[in-house]
Amino acid sequence: MLLLAAAVAAELRLFVFPPADEPVRADAVVVLGGPGDRMGLGWDLAREGLAPAVVVFVPDPRLCEPLAAVPEEICLTPEPPTTRGEARMVAELASERGWDHLVVVTAASQAVRARIRLERCFDGRLELVTVREDGLAQQLYRVFYENGAMIKALAFERDC
Repeated sequence: MLLLAAAVAAELRLFVFPPADEPVRADAVVVLGGPGDRMGLGWDLAREGLAPAVVVFVPDPRLCEPLAAVPEEICLTPEPPTTRGEARMVAELASERGWDHLVVVTAASQAVRARIRLERCFDGRLELVTVREDGLAQQLYRVFYENGAMIKALAFERDC
């Protein structure tokens, strides 16, 4: 029983209530692809003056429509279409633009793994802020998904 309680507590801490940062002014807001209102939060943060650019990841570049002239929107389709692919593209873009501080918007279930992936590729300062998945079913699915994805990130894909 104690082992089950510890496992549930770990799952909740990793995938439902992960540590989140308080965002401060940065070079860009990066919105990783996935569930929840990530895009809305990312644009809200940028419009509040947190960053002059918003990087959004979408599965199809035709889905990008500039929402405003300022802040600048940078729309990318990750290759491969994974968090690892997003981390690699973020690091490359940050290097090209001289960015050393990013605010990253992701779902709560993905936050810990996203931080791991990003820190392997990007040497600068990261602050992760999270959104909730839509509904209990989506959240439960994401917890199961993230268990496998975390094992993959920690055991099999240990580089950028």
